[in-house]
Amino acid sequence: MGKILKMSPHLANMIAAGEVVERPSSVVKELVENAIDAKASSIKIYLKNGGLEEIRVSDDGEGMDRDDVLMAFIPHATSKIKSEYDLFRILTLGFRGEAIASIAAVSEMNITSSQDGIEGYSVTYKAGIKKEEGITHSNKGTTVTVSGLFFNTPARLKYMRNGKKELSSILYFIDRIAMAHPDLRFTVFSDDKIVFQTSGSDNPKTLIAELYGMDAARCVMETSFVKDGYKAHFVVVKPQIYRSTKLEITIICNGRFVKNYNMTEATISAFSTYLPIGKYPIVILYFELDPLLVDVNVHPNKTEVKIANEEEICNSIKEEISKLLYEKPHIPTRNISINEAYQKTSIFDSTIGDLDINESFQSIPEAKREIDKKPIIKPEEIKLEEEVIQYNPVKEEAKKAEETPIQPVIEEPKKRLPYMEYVGSVFGTYLIFQNSEGMYLMDQHAAAERINYEKYYEILGSDNQPTCELLLPISISFTKSEAIFVENNIADFEKIGFTLEPIGELDYSIRRVPVWAKIDNLEDIIYDILSKMIEGNKVDVIYFRDHIAKMIACKASIKANHQISKMEVDYLVSKLNECKNPYTCPHGRPTIIRMSVKELEEMFERIQK
Repeated sequence: MGKILKMSPHLANMIAAGEVVERPSSVVKELVENAIDAKASSIKIYLKNGGLEEIRVSDDGEGMDRDDVLMAFIPHATSKIKSEYDLFRILTLGFRGEAIASIAAVSEMNITSSQDGIEGYSVTYKAGIKKEEGITHSNKGTTVTVSGLFFNTPARLKYMRNGKKELSSILYFIDRIAMAHPDLRFTVFSDDKIVFQTSGSDNPKTLIAELYGMDAARCVMETSFVKDGYKAHFVVVKPQIYRSTKLEITIICNGRFVKNYNMTEATISAFSTYLPIGKYPIVILYFELDPLLVDVNVHPNKTEVKIANEEEICNSIKEEISKLLYEKPHIPTRNISINEAYQKTSIFDSTIGDLDINESFQSIPEAKREIDKKPIIKPEEIKLEEEVIQYNPVKEEAKKAEETPIQPVIEEPKKRLPYMEYVGSVFGTYLIFQNSEGMYLMDQHAAAERINYEKYYEILGSDNQPTCELLLPISISFTKSEAIFVENNIADFEKIGFTLEPIGELDYSIRRVPVWAKIDNLEDIIYDILSKMIEGNKVDVIYFRDHIAKMIACKASIKANHQISKMEVDYLVSKLNECKNPYTCPHGRPTIIRMSVKELEEMFERIQK
């Protein structure tokens, strides 16, 4: 007799359960998705001990007759697809026909369902074996109860977390499915207490308020657009409210919550200079794509998908969110908590050379200093702390500053910041302004950093990026595979200022470098770039451009604890007002914070809260 034998249906279902049913949240996911496919408008989830003891999902959908209830327990039985043609046009959440049989194989499972005008029918399975069935009286819709999950697989049961942690996992999924279907009402009961509820209002702001609170709802921005092959609608919370994980970047594709690394990174990239490092936005990205462009048949959990035009979509995400952030002003109020620990180590932190930025915002070049009469300010001449790359386009502006009377701090036309009157400064770091709306505090270093960052980001993106030729070229050696990568990506090295020429099979000569690079660290820089090239098969030019601009801006800007004159304050504000994003420094810290008149009056108890 041969060694290869066909598995029994029960054993096959238990093996399938290992992929489909990882934990209680997996069961909830499958049952809720079935309820949505059944056109439910209200879905209720009842849990005992985080689903470890019992999970019950009840809906008001179309319901099933006796034959369908019995058929639901059969592996690969489904109403969602009928031919291979349907597999490429999937618009339902479920389609594989695996979930019910897999769950029933590792639990006790009951399905009770009824259609309009037809008696209900109830079927119970335990460990994949039918135990009972019969007619029952029930309302239209379906109720599925799962008890004793993994009772017959002790190894899996042993590694379940406690009920509270399993509940958190379930609520995370319910959050996502509620975002995907804001028109449906979801209610979650944990040990007979309501722990989650949405109204089904189909209103993004209402949904954000229900999930994240009123402060987030007040900061909601939206944008919609249509491109070849897809429609998109983005719900974005302003960057003054953020999270410490990427989990609140939610991607919804054709009504399905999906995970996509590149689309998540594109979203983070759009916020790169609006948030501190290690902080992430709250964003919901809705996409309606041609089903032919989406492959959801990648993994049994159906959250990982492949999208044909993914690169184009990622570019659109960055473009549209960047545009939205630019168009919607968002000066944070004083009660927004900002993490000051934004610095991040990198090879570039130790390889930025001594730069000569004559025109960077250290001070007004060659400009006449004005001694302010207010005792709170002790202006003194600001000196360049470091010599940097020589760029002079601002000298003409400086000359005009000498010959022209001082103008108001901010002119209203075409400006990003409100009109503000300069009052003074504290600690040689924070500039104080006022207007009819309240008081403003500006961090002079953060503001100067933003000005310099945008300036050098543009310079580094130009075709005439400053480079210098080495008098004595430096040789560098690679492995065989590295040498092939370098040969195939010479043009990408050129884009960021490095000229490499082959001098042997595995050796190259570094002949020209960007002006910011230190000579004694050139090999480290090249190897760092090469490692990223090998990871992604190309140099991320945008990443290096952004990173280098941040490093130059930090070195070139006014430091804290340094008094500046009113003329320099005016110049700083006018330049900040020309920035695309005047509200944060390149690392995401705020440049300016507002304290309203009402907040001040409440602090001094002139009015009641």
